Amino acid sequence: MFCEKHKIEYDGFIEIGGRRFSRPCPECSKEMDKEDEERQAEIEKAARIASYKFMNIEPMFYEANLENFVADTPELKKAVDTVRRLLVGEIQQIVMTGKNGTGKTHLAVAAVKEKNGKIFSMYEISTRIRASYTAVATETELQIVNELASHSLLAIDEIGRTKGSDSELNWLSYIIDKRHARGLPTIIISNRHVKKDCPKRGCEQCLENFISEDVMSRLAENGVLLRFLGEDWRRRRK
Repeated sequence: MFCEKHKIEYDGFIEIGGRRFSRPCPECSKEMDKEDEERQAEIEKAARIASYKFMNIEPMFYEANLENFVADTPELKKAVDTVRRLLVGEIQQIVMTGKNGTGKTHLAVAAVKEKNGKIFSMYEISTRIRASYTAVATETELQIVNELASHSLLAIDEIGRTKGSDSELNWLSYIIDKRHARGLPTIIISNRHVKKDCPKRGCEQCLENFISEDVMSRLAENGVLLRFLGEDWRRRRK
């Protein structure tokens, strides 16, 4: 047979079990296989994106994982090892402190993906809880905090960006306490520093202003404090 598209002669039949079946041009067949592969890749990509949205992962972190994290300093190598320890259950909590762009959220997202957990900023949680107080609310504060206390892994980002009100301290304490009691892994991320790293041994930039003493105690039990002291990774790339 002759394929008009590819201008080649080919055997247009194949024999299977004594029966003859027609078949397309081999080049056409390759093109159809490629199209099938591309369609399957698009389906898989859409499924991944749907799962990332469910985990509340932002698009800039869709490709983030432990393998592509650039651990080019002893500090960052320790951070990757610590996240791996969390994933296998050797530790239960990680507190990550440090400046923007040092890799904290990348590592937290990588852990969330591994455990099919969730990541939220403190602002997102606070806003959601405040919305539960309105007359048109579809969920209560208790339902929200119980949901957050039940995720397979919970990462809370940007602690210290909101005011740190008494109500925030109360529900954060409840969530951490419940997760601690249930043996569920938690990651806390902040651009603030802890008091023992503070030159003044206590200032308005200390993380303890935004997390109560009992929460810090829970986090310290079977947990690790990671300090990200390096330069902004995005600036280093430039």
